[in-house]
Amino acid sequence: MEIERKEIRGDFKPELIPPETGGDINDYEEALHVLMKFVGSMSSALEQVSGRGANAIVYQAGKRMGHEAGKLAEKTDDLEKAMNQLSQILGMEFYFEMWKPSDQEGYTIEKGHETIVKLLFMDCVVRQTLRRTGLPQKGPLCYLLYGYMVGAVEEVMSIRGKLDIDHVGPNACLKTLTIGWGGK
Repeated sequence: MEIERKEIRGDFKPELIPPETGGDINDYEEALHVLMKFVGSMSSALEQVSGRGANAIVYQAGKRMGHEAGKLAEKTDDLEKAMNQLSQILGMEFYFEMWKPSDQEGYTIEKGHETIVKLLFMDCVVRQTLRRTGLPQKGPLCYLLYGYMVGAVEEVMSIRGKLDIDHVGPNACLKTLTIGWGGK
């Protein structure tokens, strides 16, 4: 079968990769592990050179990526709908779902001009990379996820958001997403 070759310019879009590229899954897994080590090493070096500024740099990079990912979702002002859409889009890299304590009625909490939702991140490429490279959580790579999530939410909802850590662990991380209805 002849594969049509197209030149891709501008931002890389994974959906443009032809399914006929083939390859053995073990080749991809080995390449992924090498890439994870590379990214972990780069993150560690960035932190050593930039100090606390590394978190801000990586956060902004993640936020840019999140805005691009958010363009794949339908615009909405319903936080639960936005989270359901984004869990489908971001789910391959950062699988998450909304979480609530058993005594809480709904997933969202309204506080003045803010809406809060707890997010449980389970299968996270950042956490797996940190585990593989022996780096601690809450460092620059975690800020990549924070920026990614916030950028995606801002894109889908046209509203400012922030993500805070409640708990980090080897199997899941719990985070609090807060959106402010004051606008962007």
